[in-house]
Amino acid sequence: MAEQYPFQIVNHGDNVFEMIVGDVIKPDHKVAEALAILLNKCDYVILSLKENAVLHESFTDKMAELTASGRLLVVAREDEQIQVSLPENKKFNELQAAQSRVNGERNIEKILKQIEEMPLMQSSANKLLNMLRDPKVTFENIEEVTSKDPKLVMRMLKIANSAVFSRRMPFENLKAVVTYLGLDGIKEIILQETFDGFSQVFANQREKLAHMRRCAHLTTWIGKLIGADINLLSRMNSAGLLHDIGSLALCFYDSQEYARATMMVRNDKKTVCAAEIEVFGVDHQELGMLMAKKIGMPDYLWPAMARHHDPALPSDDLLLVSVITANGYLNQFIENLPFTPYEPYLPTLAEKRRKKEDGGRNLARSAQTSAQNAINSLISGNDGEVFKVPYVYEVLKAELDRFMLAGTEAQGM
Repeated sequence: MAEQYPFQIVNHGDNVFEMIVGDVIKPDHKVAEALAILLNKCDYVILSLKENAVLHESFTDKMAELTASGRLLVVAREDEQIQVSLPENKKFNELQAAQSRVNGERNIEKILKQIEEMPLMQSSANKLLNMLRDPKVTFENIEEVTSKDPKLVMRMLKIANSAVFSRRMPFENLKAVVTYLGLDGIKEIILQETFDGFSQVFANQREKLAHMRRCAHLTTWIGKLIGADINLLSRMNSAGLLHDIGSLALCFYDSQEYARATMMVRNDKKTVCAAEIEVFGVDHQELGMLMAKKIGMPDYLWPAMARHHDPALPSDDLLLVSVITANGYLNQFIENLPFTPYEPYLPTLAEKRRKKEDGGRNLARSAQTSAQNAINSLISGNDGEVFKVPYVYEVLKAELDRFMLAGTEAQGM
């Protein structure tokens, strides 16, 4: 009599197989060997647990081996059925969600390959960006790269002399930039150059690029209001500028499908991330973080890509809180899109504002004060009123209007 195996296998096509199990899975269970064989032959395997099945905690080490490739996904109706540690994007409550994730994994692979083949990845700027990840890098190392690309040096000096770095006297050479801003300053300049490279590749996505520039400006403005130093301000600028690179890549990868996701957001009132996952199997936050890693962006920027729609941010991360506030404001009032609630983080900014050492005297508001004077009074004060609703809306709108009227946005700075 043929041996009965304690599982069923379903071929879903496209080299994706599902294994259905109804037992408690421990290290000696035959599922372990069968999964290893399937993973060796298939692109993806979905392990589906029936109602009484459990991935027992004793299976932890074996599961770690099986999931190392990233091609094993688990479906269980109840969270209690999974007693081993698994990444959130590898466990699901429904088969359809797991299949969507398989689609997402494949899209991620294709998109990252597209990014890898872009001229930006072979540029001197990208070489510098990766070089600056080494804490032992010296100015001489930087000069060795820039000496072969004088146009890059000119662009870097233009960025260094922009309003972002608040320098009264212009820099005349890179050595002066390094002396004043340090290697971290050079890193932020290269990140701006990276954005400029993206803006050329994704030039047809004008609205999204405009959103990213506006977000960078408002994020930096929030930083100024709370008294952030030049290093944090430049990081805030980079985070605001690059937080949506995943959106750029998704639209570039398949503009028609991205348009479909956008219609879901506008017509069905889905969140941006939910619509992207439904269409692509991955959202722009996860993709943006993976892109940041591949490109060589510094670690402190990764959360800005990965969590700017996360409603449960740590409130002590001022960079992330500033990005989510600026991004949420733009989504809510300028773009009329579903937005991630940012008002819970305003007290953190208000408290930081109150502690700002170089703030001016708070000026009283009166019924007769003009709107602009009222805003100026809030900004010149130091008691956190500027971050209270509805004043914060007035302040951000006034600064955004000033930014757009100045023409800075149109110049791409």
